[in-house]
Amino acid sequence: MSVTLRRALPEEGATLRTLEKAARGRYRDWPPLAFIADRPPIALERLASGTVWVADGAGRPTGFILLQPQDDQLYIANISVAPEAAGQGIGAALLGQALADARTLGLEALTLTTFMAPPWNGPWFRRHGYTPMPAERIGPILRATPERQAITVDPATREVLWRRVGDLFHLPTDP
Repeated sequence: MSVTLRRALPEEGATLRTLEKAARGRYRDWPPLAFIADRPPIALERLASGTVWVADGAGRPTGFILLQPQDDQLYIANISVAPEAAGQGIGAALLGQALADARTLGLEALTLTTFMAPPWNGPWFRRHGYTPMPAERIGPILRATPERQAITVDPATREVLWRRVGDLFHLPTDP
């Protein structure tokens, strides 16, 4: 699928929330995390809290990424791809846009928190060159994120990953 990346439009909040909710539906098939599929969609306030890039395919959003600068790094607060568009390189294209933004902003790394499993979480990011972030490199804002997430998810299932911008000369494409 060919996509064009563009900034989200203010009126697309509801569409992106629906897309994110549909993307989380795949958790139903992963019993330890099946409850994630039934959580409320991403809040409009959260979408407004950073930069949102949309992958536009066939005239409609097929994925998006929410980016937030923090601690001299660029945090990937959410990346979602419509289920029918999964595995077509959309996520990799969105990661490429995150890289471009981090470089433009002069930030040292891309960071995120994710589940260690299933395959579309930690393993997918690791295939794209992300590694566990050394504890001493985690700034105060990022450090607070897993603490906040621990209210609703088991911290033992989560990890903080990063990829330094200087190391990002090539992002692999999805298989």
